[in-house]
Amino acid sequence: MASPASSPARGNVALVLAALLLLGSVGLPLLVNAREAARSSRCEERLGKLARGCRAYAAVHQETLPSNRRQPFVGWNTLILPHVEQQEMYDQYDLREDWWTGKNRTLGSKQVDDFLCPAAPHPQRRVDLLDPDGQAFQAAATDYVASAGAYLFRNQVEQLYRGAMASPGRRYEGSGVTAGHAVKLSEITDGQANSLLIVEMADKPNSWRAGKLHEDRSQNADPQPLVEGYSIGQWVAPNWNHLRSYSADGATPFGPCSVNCSNSGSLYGFHQGYANAAFVDGSVRKIRAGLEEEVLVALVSIADRELLSAADYEAE
Repeated sequence: MASPASSPARGNVALVLAALLLLGSVGLPLLVNAREAARSSRCEERLGKLARGCRAYAAVHQETLPSNRRQPFVGWNTLILPHVEQQEMYDQYDLREDWWTGKNRTLGSKQVDDFLCPAAPHPQRRVDLLDPDGQAFQAAATDYVASAGAYLFRNQVEQLYRGAMASPGRRYEGSGVTAGHAVKLSEITDGQANSLLIVEMADKPNSWRAGKLHEDRSQNADPQPLVEGYSIGQWVAPNWNHLRSYSADGATPFGPCSVNCSNSGSLYGFHQGYANAAFVDGSVRKIRAGLEEEVLVALVSIADRELLSAADYEAE
């Protein structure tokens, strides 16, 4: 007679448990990877939607891309709201007032899902700010930033190249032009499929360096004063950046790494080996981590006659 410890029933249970453990060890990572892939896919879709919104705006504004206004301060995100299924919100916005005043401030505190990447952390974060009167308030965040230009080697106007969302009134000495107006599609002579429009710069106002959270500014943060009314992570403000590179550890500006080394004025996405970017033609592509500084500037500049192929910048 077999002992209870060696009975066939107990042996079968042990085999079943072992099989379940094996399935769990294999299946759980697959499930996690599938979820991450789904979030990254939605991130890409949302970025594409914003790019198409910019093109739709241009189609009804003499082929001129949306830009950022100063008198009053209005951001491009606001201008494309009717073209990304947010007509009701746009109708409530007062274009005669600065974005931080009155009902515009209230609208700017509302989260717009299409302005957020599902792969990024802290989706409910807020940007803590001080208005010109010293009053604290909060604004909803975004993970996407307009490509207004790019610096090569150093943060000086002589090394600044004009991008598709160039800030009107600024001098882009690297390109030899002053942006007297928002960019027209006809001015993008390097090709709409070769010029960046919107990039990931995810999880601002938090600071990230080379995959590590350097500073969490989303919880109990000291409110930041407005700097010329521009964005430090809030969608409703003029939300653009003159892009730049960093050292590999993300600590020092103007190094060999232009993607996923810092989210402070540089492309940064929470995807393995790349960050997403939308081009003027409406396409979205994966820009490889560690991209060289010179290639970034060539992607940003819109009329400087650089020749690039996808192999120069796309992630594998």
